[in-house]
Amino acid sequence: MKVRKEQRKGAIAIVTIITLIFIGGCASKVKIRASDMMLKENRVKKIAVLAEGKINWPRMGKGGQVLGVSDSKKALREHISKTKQILTNKGYELFFAEHVGIGYYCKKWWLMPERYGEDESCQLQLIEDSKPVFTYPKFQDSQEFSKAVHNINEQLELALVEKRLDSFVPSKKDIEVIQQATEADTICLNRIYGVKFSTRRKAGAFALGVVAGMFGAYGHGHISDMVESYFVFIDATRGDVLWQHGIYTQGEPIEPSEKFLENVLKFFPARNEPFDQKACAKGKDGFVYCK
Repeated sequence: MKVRKEQRKGAIAIVTIITLIFIGGCASKVKIRASDMMLKENRVKKIAVLAEGKINWPRMGKGGQVLGVSDSKKALREHISKTKQILTNKGYELFFAEHVGIGYYCKKWWLMPERYGEDESCQLQLIEDSKPVFTYPKFQDSQEFSKAVHNINEQLELALVEKRLDSFVPSKKDIEVIQQATEADTICLNRIYGVKFSTRRKAGAFALGVVAGMFGAYGHGHISDMVESYFVFIDATRGDVLWQHGIYTQGEPIEPSEKFLENVLKFFPARNEPFDQKACAKGKDGFVYCK
C-alpha cells in the first residue's frame, strides 16, 4: 500500500512538473504566422469578417462527436459581436461581418435535436457528408459570391483536417470575388470551435476521480469545457496571409469572455501600426514570436 501511495504521489508530481513547463512555455511566447510586410507596415484598414464554426457535445457511452446547431449559432453571434468591437477599438473599419455556416467537415458526427444539451438520451441523426449542416440565409443562393465564401471556409477546414494550417493558402480567385463584393482590403476568416460537456458528464468525471492533466482526448485530458477562436487575415488584393493565430483553451465556448478574444487578438496590431518590435520578433522558422 505504501509503495502504491508513493508511486501515485510521484506520478502526480511528474504530471504537475510537465504541466507547469507546458504552461510556462506557452505563456512566455506566442507563435504567430505573419507576412514580412506586417513587421514593417500595416496597410489593413477595411476588414470583411466571415465566421463559421461548431459546438461539440461529446457522447458518454457510445462515443462520437455531437454537433449542436442552436448552440453553434449562439456561439457565432457571441464571437462575432465581440470580435467586431475589438477590431473597431483597434481603429479598423468593418465593412462586412457575417456568420456563414455551421458544421463544415462534420461527416460521421451526430446531429443533435435543437434542445439536446443536458439530455443525452434523445435520438441523434448521423451526418453523412462534409457539407455545412446549416447555412445562413445570405449564403444560401448559388451566386458567385456565396460560392466563393463557402469555398474559402471549406479550404480552411480542410487545411485543419489535414494538419497543414501553418501553410494554408486560400484560393486567390475566391478572395478576388469576396473583395469585389465587400470592397474590403482585408478578408478575415474566423473559425469558432468549442467542446461542451453536460453537468452530468462533469459530475460523473469528478466522482470517478478524473485528475486534470495534459494527456487524453479533447485537448488536456480532463472533462472541461473548451473554447477556440482562430483568425486568418488575408490581403484581399494579393491573397497573401497577413496574420494567422488562434487559441484553444479551457473556457465557456457558447458565451466566450471578451478577455479570451482580446487575448487571441492581442498581438494583431492597431490600425496604421506594424508589429510591436519590442514585443515581437521573427524566428528562424519564419514565424513571429511575441511576448
